[in-house]
Amino acid sequence: MEKILTQSEFDTVAAAWTNFIQGASPAEVQALFQASAPAINQYQVSASFGLTSTPTDPSYLVAMLSTPGIAQVAARFVLLPPAEVGVDKPAAPRFRLVLYAADQRGARLSAYYQSDANWQTVEPQQLAAVGGLVPYNLIKGWLNGWTTAATTQQLRPALFATSYGPLQGYNFDLGDFLDPLFAAKTFTNQRLFLRFGLKAYYPAYPESLAAPAQTFGLVVRLYSPSDEADGDELSGPSYDMSKPYPPG
Repeated sequence: MEKILTQSEFDTVAAAWTNFIQGASPAEVQALFQASAPAINQYQVSASFGLTSTPTDPSYLVAMLSTPGIAQVAARFVLLPPAEVGVDKPAAPRFRLVLYAADQRGARLSAYYQSDANWQTVEPQQLAAVGGLVPYNLIKGWLNGWTTAATTQQLRPALFATSYGPLQGYNFDLGDFLDPLFAAKTFTNQRLFLRFGLKAYYPAYPESLAAPAQTFGLVVRLYSPSDEADGDELSGPSYDMSKPYPPG
């Protein structure tokens, strides 16, 4: 599937995600984000978009951010069909993010842009190096919540639920995507990552005071060549002022 999706293609893969998460077992959700043998210590921890443009390989993220009238960035969850035989397939089906530019009212202004998936070897209780405009310990807790749940086989459909139904994505303020780019002197070899996290909280409904609820979330961060020692770890400024879609 191309990195720019048609309306029909987006509708298909977005519906595939909703249908999957509504009926999936915990084991199926775990398998979506954990590689199969022999790479069982590989987990999908983020999605990303390249910033470098060439005549044959444009940066679709730059194109999206250049959309006239953009005020928000919508991130939607999609499920792609399994990879073809002979193609790297750490999990099947395949989870991705699709971004598009929206105006202040949420109306779509741009094409649909599909992310790359990023897999990483993660050990239980491994801490992520973090920092940025969201307070350090908040980000650390969110990211480590995801890695802990993934490595202890605790991923389950309830992590992708809202009071309005299955979580289908997030809406970001434009600044969450633009602010990280101010530190970039050049876009060469740089990527914008959306790291996966779990937010623990006590919701108004359903009322449950015995243990906090947990919900899947996204953290935006720029990766620079100088960060090679950290891979896609969050050593730079981190942003998350997103709103769940649907709300609740």
